[in-house]
Amino acid sequence: FKNVKYTNFHGFDVEKFQSAKITANFWESNYQIPNLKNKVKIVFLGRLTEDKGWQFTLDAFFKLQQLVNLENIAIIIVGDGPMRDEILNRLTKLTKNVYLLGRVPPENIPNILKNSDFHVTASEKETRGLTVLEAFAAGIPVVAPQAGGVVENIQDGWNGLLFTPRNQENFCEKLKLLTEDSNLRIQMGINAKESIAKYSWDNAVANLVKIWQEQITQVS
Repeated sequence: FKNVKYTNFHGFDVEKFQSAKITANFWESNYQIPNLKNKVKIVFLGRLTEDKGWQFTLDAFFKLQQLVNLENIAIIIVGDGPMRDEILNRLTKLTKNVYLLGRVPPENIPNILKNSDFHVTASEKETRGLTVLEAFAAGIPVVAPQAGGVVENIQDGWNGLLFTPRNQENFCEKLKLLTEDSNLRIQMGINAKESIAKYSWDNAVANLVKIWQEQITQVS
């Protein structure tokens, strides 16, 4: 269309996530999950459906147990869906440290992410990946497939890790790396928080105003 300007207008409440706090006994106090202090907390966030990559994830975790000690990991799953029972049954055969929180109020998500070590998604169809941006705002890195819109936000090796889509071995390698290297997780988390500033509502609105001003100038 003539005189149509296409732009990336995407914003969310970054401050809500950046102001979340790491608190002692967070998981026990809020979700009755004890003894997570010394475990690497991997959080999954979203619908429990096949299109979110759960079949791939379950198959990959079977291989992951051969690379890392799953007793050192807590798998925290936020969300619900038709694959809930299958996910629970298959993962609990590998480790007892599986926690399905179900649906939680949106206002609880910032603190859940903040008190986790990194976020994982295997979905290849995300247009932007809001949960990726939310994890970044909370200051934790993300492991995701090199597919869909998330690749625009994740700089591989800087604020997260990208794996080859549908490649279980590569996926497991990335999980192993972040699970075993706490210094890398911390640095990536710092980088993730830095990379999210452009998605604040203030910046999104400022970008829109700039476009309006440019269009007005062209017309006049």
